[in-house]
Amino acid sequence: MRIGSVMRAAFLDPPYLGCGERYYGCLHESASDCDSIEWHADLIGKTHAEYDGWAYCLSSVSMQKILPLCPDCVRVAAWVKPWAVFRPNVNPAYCWEPVIFHTTAQRTRQEDTVRDWCAENITMKKGLVGAKPPGFCRWVIDLLGLRRGDELVDVFPGTGVMGDVWDSFNGVYAVQGGLFDE
Repeated sequence: MRIGSVMRAAFLDPPYLGCGERYYGCLHESASDCDSIEWHADLIGKTHAEYDGWAYCLSSVSMQKILPLCPDCVRVAAWVKPWAVFRPNVNPAYCWEPVIFHTTAQRTRQEDTVRDWCAENITMKKGLVGAKPPGFCRWVIDLLGLRRGDELVDVFPGTGVMGDVWDSFNGVYAVQGGLFDE
């Protein structure tokens, strides 16, 4: 929760619903847990109760199931991928991903307006499927209204790119364990 004027926020880029075992089963014995809607519901509930703001990455095909798990105060933003991988027999291509977010940050009229969409190319060969690019991470920081001195917890640190971007933003960075840790 907010400590004085410090905002506590969480960034969540979990294995997408139905993709845990397929993409991360070789990396963690509990990867298949992420394939259940109950797991995502629990994660969203805990995150909303514990943080002033949060951003939750998901796939466009799972949004219909995951969005109803969220409180009414959330919004949906879009990561648009100008360059993405085109798969055979997948038409239309998957060239955007939703980001569900909530923030208690109060913006002033002097601050720049943040768009509810971001156009950044996908990353390649970063070691994990779905690794986010630095520009996307900076957009999430702006979307949540984070300022220097706030705290950001990357719940699923993966490649560590969010931590690198946050460190360059000069904030207080905290990692909540590794992938799937409680």
